[in-house]
Amino acid sequence: MFFSSSALQDGETVGTYRGKEGGSITVRCEFGYYGEKRFLCKETCEGKNILIETIKDRDQRGRVSIRYEGRNIFLYDFLHVSITDLKPSDSGRYLCRSDTWKGILYDHFNLVVTEDSSKWTPRPFIGSTFLFPSETIKPSENKATASGSSSVYVGRCCPADPLVYVGLVLVVLIVLLAAALLIFFQRKNFGHQKGPPEETEYVNFS
Repeated sequence: MFFSSSALQDGETVGTYRGKEGGSITVRCEFGYYGEKRFLCKETCEGKNILIETIKDRDQRGRVSIRYEGRNIFLYDFLHVSITDLKPSDSGRYLCRSDTWKGILYDHFNLVVTEDSSKWTPRPFIGSTFLFPSETIKPSENKATASGSSSVYVGRCCPADPLVYVGLVLVVLIVLLAAALLIFFQRKNFGHQKGPPEETEYVNFS
């Protein structure tokens, strides 16, 4: 992608260029006089903000490179600025600087890098789960969902429902009540079948 730094400027407004994450961009700065030394800076031409400082017509530092194109005295000289493998952190204001016999000349542009939307993944919804006491979860049966540096494991059971708990409680109560009634009637029937104790007759031999 190629741009001229003056093509999108509105009067003295700084040109703004947009690129997508992972892509590349080339912007052309213009200078009215030939320069012996070239700079490419971000925000300010001081310290670590100086990305490239060279007397060469071509130079490169990592993903950033420049190419100086000197022309005749009737035309502007060009400084072509290229950035590859764009990252959102590359967004900002850039300064092209040329040290000439006439003094220090600047041209500048703004860069906005938009994040790659294909990397956005919707966060899965993880509801509450209900596990029966007899059910165990094996590692091979877990479903891992990555979120940052941690993983969340979800069991393979069904979502919890309050009605399930109520139903279980009612079933248990009915079973206990039936068992109590059964025991009660069994004991009652056993008492009727047994009857009163037999009288023992005693014979008196004289």
